[in-house]
Amino acid sequence: MNNDERNTFLFEYATYIVYLVFFIGLFLNGTVAALHFISARWVFSIWAIFSIIFLPKAALGLICLLGRESIVSMNMSFIIMKIFPSTIQKYRYAFGSQILKGFLREIIWLVLSLVPIVVFLSQN
Repeated sequence: MNNDERNTFLFEYATYIVYLVFFIGLFLNGTVAALHFISARWVFSIWAIFSIIFLPKAALGLICLLGRESIVSMNMSFIIMKIFPSTIQKYRYAFGSQILKGFLREIIWLVLSLVPIVVFLSQN
């Protein structure tokens, strides 16, 4: 798959990928949050709840960084543009060190969002 085909795939299915990540994160992090809320682990429960939003934000940020040349033509639904407007605007004209900082930021968000799920799975 060459670079144009990868970008076309990202542009065409970006909305669906973010929705899929959101629903998977909602199910997994929501379950983790509920179970830790029941067992009175408040900090971990709140972390899992906030991860429900951070996970799709990180996915969208990585998609925007990978397809930044034509981000204006990306197939984004109105809902995603309303929920994450700063993520889309931030990477529209990214270049040089801004791209590297963006990648690092979104990877950190991604790791922080997955920690509650990984910890929960490793405990059980």
